[in-house]
Amino acid sequence: MSKSLGRRAATTAAVITLGGLGVVAAQAPASASTFTASYTCNSPLGNQTITVNGTATASPNPTTVGSSTHFTAHIATSLSSPLAINSWSATLTANVSGAQTASFQATGSGGSIPANQPVAADVAGNWTPTAAGTDQISGGNVSINANVVLVGNITATCTPNSPIPVAETLTVN
Repeated sequence: MSKSLGRRAATTAAVITLGGLGVVAAQAPASASTFTASYTCNSPLGNQTITVNGTATASPNPTTVGSSTHFTAHIATSLSSPLAINSWSATLTANVSGAQTASFQATGSGGSIPANQPVAADVAGNWTPTAAGTDQISGGNVSINANVVLVGNITATCTPNSPIPVAETLTVN
């Protein structure tokens, strides 16, 4: 791989990591909670620390024990990909603490994104609380798989740095 292509691939890997997480902030729904988190993203081509801004919504909120709750998150950064992305998919492990301790998966995917264009992402998943009380939902590890022009398939993982902010608070009756 040429030095220039190697640099572009390394930059793209970091951006793909973020591309799966998102790049453009969308206006949050009125009930969405906002958060900012620091992540360290690792790919075969290097590591990068990033700041992520996002909105999260649990619905219904409040909910009841034994009822499925739908969780959505829109995540954004200021980065864009220097190379076109053919497609991507992301899996976020959402962590629950408070009235109970649990985790669940939120996933999302997207199609073609031109080079140097911002990338927006939304992930969604469901969780069924089993105990009454207040639960805090925080972002956990993220895995991104992307098909990048000139590079091919890249997998990157991102781990939240401490402190890990609460993305959404859920009341369970």
